[in-house]
Amino acid sequence: MEKIKYEKPVISKITAGMPSKFGLPSKQKIISEIDGIPVSKLMEEYGSPVFVFSEKTIRNTISEARRAFETRYPKVQFAWSYKTNYLDAVCNIFHDEGAWAEVVSGFEFEKALQGGVNGSQILFNGPEKSEKDLELAINHNACIHIDHFDELYLLMDITRKLDKTARVAIRVNMDTGIYPMWDRFGFNYENGEAW
Repeated sequence: MEKIKYEKPVISKITAGMPSKFGLPSKQKIISEIDGIPVSKLMEEYGSPVFVFSEKTIRNTISEARRAFETRYPKVQFAWSYKTNYLDAVCNIFHDEGAWAEVVSGFEFEKALQGGVNGSQILFNGPEKSEKDLELAINHNACIHIDHFDELYLLMDITRKLDKTARVAIRVNMDTGIYPMWDRFGFNYENGEAW
């Protein structure tokens, strides 16, 4: 693979309607109502800016995604990423639709438990899990995604101390042909860390 030539970053205003190196402009669709409620009424009541989530749209999107995946992968299991949005109302919609919780911190793990998610339906990701966080995950039978050897060794020590078995998955990074290659997290396939 040939090394990409360095291009000095430039900040420039992108004019709507004009193509640029970022692609063609997106078509702007003015929304005057959300689920039958006029935007003007929402602004009058809550001020501006106002952030609105449509439960109907979220549920429809989940349903469409599930249908698309289940035609090829019948055992697919969705998990809602708490780092995306951990508002209780939003998380509850996803869990009501069958999604598990995907968390990256002890705070998010506790939030999922408080929201009624069974520990066995929590996927614990992220490269900076503390010993306390790992103990919490093991005690609730969560699936822990191991990112590096230090975490693996720490997890082995904790399971011995607790006399428990951990549910784990190994995060593997590999050359997928997409460059620049992302190798920030996980065990590397090419150098033999993962085989």
